[in-house]
This record gives sequence, structure tokens and C-alpha cells, in this order.
Amino acid sequence: MSTTASLDMPRLSLEAGAEGVVHLTLRNDSDVVEEYALRVVGPAASWAEILPDRISLYPGHNTTAAATFKPLRSASIPAGDFVFGIHVLPTEHPEDAVLPEGVVEVLPFVETTGELMPRMSRGKRGGKHHVALDNWGNVPVTVELAGSDPGELLEFELEPPELTIEPGTVQFTAVRVRPAEKIWSGTPATRMFAVTATPEGGLPVLLDGSHVQDPVLPWRTIKAVLFLLLLAAALTVAWNLSVESVRVSEPSKPGASQGAALNVLPYGIQ
Repeated sequence: MSTTASLDMPRLSLEAGAEGVVHLTLRNDSDVVEEYALRVVGPAASWAEILPDRISLYPGHNTTAAATFKPLRSASIPAGDFVFGIHVLPTEHPEDAVLPEGVVEVLPFVETTGELMPRMSRGKRGGKHHVALDNWGNVPVTVELAGSDPGELLEFELEPPELTIEPGTVQFTAVRVRPAEKIWSGTPATRMFAVTATPEGGLPVLLDGSHVQDPVLPWRTIKAVLFLLLLAAALTVAWNLSVESVRVSEPSKPGASQGAALNVLPYGIQ
């Protein structure tokens, strides 16, 4: 072989979003000046760069090149091992091309965001919301959800209460909010609450919301009932007065008056 090449670090571990360098040592064992073309190949090639990418080397001499790896902090680059190679192609002796190989390990990271939709609900017996959870990390993540409110005035039903989300995807949970006690009458009450999404190995995500609890019998209904009762009472009084007026104005019967006169004649008179 007229060309030898080796890596100073065959295995490199990197946080997503960080960068690391692997050095390639190259030696020309031929008897002519050789020019080499260098490039990174393999799954990591799209986020790697080697400099210089062309080298001229005298016989019996060696030199180095630096391959820099920059995996993005993105769900598009999953956590795990990425095998790479540095292809070294001599111009004068292309049959002596070499390909030293190594591995870049991209470490896992968890990044979860969420949104409560809608932020506010309203109703006498409760309301319905949805939680959208996005996994921006590079590994699947399991998220547990729970609802709470300061005065424990609400009850929560989550379906499902736990989600497993693949990298770069979104999942949904339905959240049903119910008041613990009814408001029979009066003004509506606003209840503040929060849904907490806790990813395994990550920081909890707090989603604030509110529910406006309406009374079972709103004030307009009570006013309408009172109005109808007062109207019924007024109609009853008017009906009774009308009946009494008819009785007072009714004339006496003639036969009844003559009978009363005969009854008062002295005894013996026919």
C-alpha cells in the first residue's frame, strides 16, 4: 500500500447541538508526490466536514486533517451510533484508496412542549379541553398528565392520562373539567386550573387554563319565574274582583219580594 491513514479517536460521543473533532493522520509511502482527496462518508456525512479536503504530500511524509461533526439538536437526528468513514483517494494510485472508519454517538435529549386548547371553557356542568404535546427531542418520551386547581373545586378526567410520543411528532389528550359542586343561583364563578405534563427524564410542562361555572338557575331565569308568578297573582286578583262586581250588580227576583210581603201580614188576615 502506498497510502496509510488512521483516526486518533475511532469513537466520539456528542451532545445534540454540540460539535467534536476527529483527526486523521495520513502518510505517503509511495515514491512520488501524491495528492489526496478526502471526504466523510456514511450516515453522519450530512452534518460533518473535513478540512483540508485536498492534500499534497511528499514521499515518506505524513500530515493530518480534521473531521468536524455537528449533529443538530433536532428530532431529525435520533440518538444512537452513527458509523462514518473518511475516504482517502490518491490521485496517482487510486487503487490504494483507504477508508478508516469510526463511530459518532449522538446522546439523547428530551424537549417537550404543550398547548391547552381552548384556554377557557364555560358551562353549568363543566367543559372540555385538549392538550397537544410535541416531542422535539431525539428519543421517544413517555408523558404523564394530571389536572389540579388551587381550591380543589374542580374534578378532572384525562383520556388518556399517559402518552408515548415519538421524536418529531405530536399527540393529544382530552381533558374534561367538572365542578365539584353546583352553583344553583347567582353569578358565574371563574375557576383557575392547570394541567401538568411530566415527561420521563424531562422538566414538567405547566399549562394554565380556566373554567367559568354558570349557575344552574341563572338570574334571568329567576326573574322570568318571578315575573310569571306576579302576573299570575295579578290575574287572580283581577278575576276575583270581576266576580264580586258581577254579584253586587245582579237585580233581585220579583217573586221573592212578594213572598216576603205576605209573610209579614197579621194573623188571621188572608
